[in-house]
Amino acid sequence: MANHCFDRAIDTRTPSVDGRKPVRSWFVTPSRQDFPGIMLWGAPTLEPSTWNEPVSTPNRIVAEPWSVSTIRFKSTATGVWDFHTHREHELLWSAGGTVTLEASEHLWMVPPMLGIWIPAGTAHRVRSDDGAVIFATYLTPDRIDTDWDSIVGIPMTGALREVLLHNENNAMPDLKRLRLQQVAIDLIHPVQAASLDIPLPRTPDLLSIAQQIIADPADDRTTSDWARTIGVSGRTLMRRFQADTGTTLTQWRILVRVRVALIEIAAGKPVVAVARGLGYANPGTFIDLFRQVIGHTPAAYFRSFSPVMKPHQNGTKPARVTR
Repeated sequence: MANHCFDRAIDTRTPSVDGRKPVRSWFVTPSRQDFPGIMLWGAPTLEPSTWNEPVSTPNRIVAEPWSVSTIRFKSTATGVWDFHTHREHELLWSAGGTVTLEASEHLWMVPPMLGIWIPAGTAHRVRSDDGAVIFATYLTPDRIDTDWDSIVGIPMTGALREVLLHNENNAMPDLKRLRLQQVAIDLIHPVQAASLDIPLPRTPDLLSIAQQIIADPADDRTTSDWARTIGVSGRTLMRRFQADTGTTLTQWRILVRVRVALIEIAAGKPVVAVARGLGYANPGTFIDLFRQVIGHTPAAYFRSFSPVMKPHQNGTKPARVTR
C-alpha cells in the first residue's frame, strides 16, 4: 500500500472585500491497488475495468462568484489520490517531480511544461513521487466554454502559471480578481502536438513484447528477433501487430521512444544524451524521427512552450468565460 504524505493547502473562496478566503481540510483516501508501472504520457492502461468504476461527484470546490481556484500540494512520500471526481474542470500541473494521472483507460505523465485538463465528472487517480510539487486548478464548468470535451494537454506557459499563482496567493478587490480569472481562462488552450497516443496490443503474446519495449525502449531487437520469442515468423508478427495496434512494430517502438524523449527532455536532459539512451548512436537520426512523429525538432517543439507563446498559434481556441 502506498504511503499518503502530503503538505497541502486547499481552500474555497467566498466573496469578500479584499478577496481573502477561508481554509478547509482535505484528505487522501487509500489506494485500492498499485499501478503496474507503465510510465508513458498518454499510454493506455492495462486495467480499464477497475479504473472505470463509477465514483460519486462531491460538493463544489470553487465558491460563487469565482471561476478559478488553485490548490498546491507537496508530496513528502510516494502517494496516491484514489479515484474521485470533481464538479469542476481540473487542470493538473506540476512544478517538479514525477506526477501521473490515470483516467479514461489511459495514463498521462505530467511534465512541468504541460498540464492535463480533466473534464468535470471524469473519474481519475493521481500518483506522485516523494518531493513532487503539484497544483490542481479547478474551473467552474457553467462559467467556461471550451471547444474540447476530453482529457487534453495544456501548455503551462509562464504567463498562465503566474496568473494562476497571483490569483491564489494575493489579496485583491473582488472585481479585480474576477478580471484576473478571466485572463487565466483566456490563456488556457489545448496543445495539439502533445496528443500522441500509444495503443497497446490486446493479445497476451503481443502485449508481452510491448511491455518489454516500454521497460527498455533502447532494446534494438528486430521484428524477426521479437517474432522468435513468441514462436512465429517476422511477417506474421508484423501482420498481427499492425492488426492489433494500427501500426507496425517498428513504428510503434519509435512512438514509445519519442514519448520517453518528451518526458526526459522536459526534465532537462540534453537531447544528445536522450538520443543515446534510447539506442541512437547518431543524434541526427533521432532528431529526424522526432520531427516525423511530432512535426518539429525537439528544440522547436519545446520552444513552443515558452512564456511568449501566443494563445492561438496552434489553431485551437482558448477557453472562454460564459456569463
